[in-house]
Amino acid sequence: MKITVSHSGKQHAYRHAQSVQQLGCLHRFVTSTYYRRDCWPDRIVSTVPKLGRALQKRTLQGLDSSKVIRNLRFEIPELWQRIILKNGSAAERAMFQRDARFDRWVAKRYAGQSDLLWGFQGSCLESLKAAKAAGQLAVCEFATAHVTAAIRILSAEIEKHPEWAGTISNLNFPDWYRERLEQEPLEADFCIAASTFTKESLQEVGVAEKKICTLPLASDVDQFAFAQRKNSGPLKVLFVGGIGQRKGIKYLLQAIKKLNSPSIQLQLLGPMPADETPLKKWSKWFDYLGQTDQNGVVKKMQQADLLVLPSVFEGFGLVIVEAMATGMPVIASTHSCGPEVIREGTDGFVLRPDDVDGLTKKISWCAENRTHLLEMGRAAYERAQEFSWMAHERRLAALLEQIPIKHN
Repeated sequence: MKITVSHSGKQHAYRHAQSVQQLGCLHRFVTSTYYRRDCWPDRIVSTVPKLGRALQKRTLQGLDSSKVIRNLRFEIPELWQRIILKNGSAAERAMFQRDARFDRWVAKRYAGQSDLLWGFQGSCLESLKAAKAAGQLAVCEFATAHVTAAIRILSAEIEKHPEWAGTISNLNFPDWYRERLEQEPLEADFCIAASTFTKESLQEVGVAEKKICTLPLASDVDQFAFAQRKNSGPLKVLFVGGIGQRKGIKYLLQAIKKLNSPSIQLQLLGPMPADETPLKKWSKWFDYLGQTDQNGVVKKMQQADLLVLPSVFEGFGLVIVEAMATGMPVIASTHSCGPEVIREGTDGFVLRPDDVDGLTKKISWCAENRTHLLEMGRAAYERAQEFSWMAHERRLAALLEQIPIKHN
């Protein structure tokens, strides 16, 4: 089977393309930006140290660059707004346009040249149509839950907590882009869901269960090294991610306030929302660690005892696996990969996002059972290895064996 992987941007698409390559199926990987240091003009850019370091995020050792097709022009407007003009809202609008323009380009040039087109949510509607017209299998991967679920869940959250409305992302889409997101799963022959939460959101809008395959995301778990913790001192509770109500931050703050214990310290790591106003009244209940790169995230994880991610809307939540790889138990929400990844009471706990009482009790239990918490951390490390990219490759191989049979 020859597969074209198509993705506008980066996310985990590079590693996915490499997994397809390892299985001997990669026909080409089409993307907006990819750094090829052996080519012009990349060789010139690489002589500028700062640019060279930045572009390392847009390449992947081991991925056959001869199979990579790139077109930077689709991404330039977004990068200009985000990096040069520092205009986040304009960058988001440019990103939506990037997805649509990239999709049209792929549909016209590459969508009919393989046995299977593997696109990604938001940037493959026209490509899926073109692939089907050419007799290809058309597959769309969903790393987050469906847009209809996002609007329903996050709108309800704004009604319950209007003061946090300015901290909620993944909600306000232009009508034309929302329609793309709605149509993609209906157009695809198969939808790839990152979690049960994502799968259920697709079924909610009428996608037949037989059209949905679950493929968990993977992580570079070896880059999140295990660290032995102590069973004494304050319990360091860590939150990693965008600090806003989409990640359920208010529910975590409420739990910490209810505990009101000097032996429990909450640390927030990640970008602050554009509207920081609702966080000000909670400032005494957390320490803000700022933003950092991956090495910094790993270090902070290794120094913490417990990760809590009470996400209101998530697709997967890679930070869950990453934290577990460092030997840290995790409390996550049912609106994430938590139910699939975390073994209840063995390496963490799973709760409804708004179960503040339940979250309070679980954090309290962790603070009172530090020796047991260390054992859970070791179990979490072992569990995280099941979500490595090597494990992803095995799952992908099994999935690809099923898809043609289902299609026929």
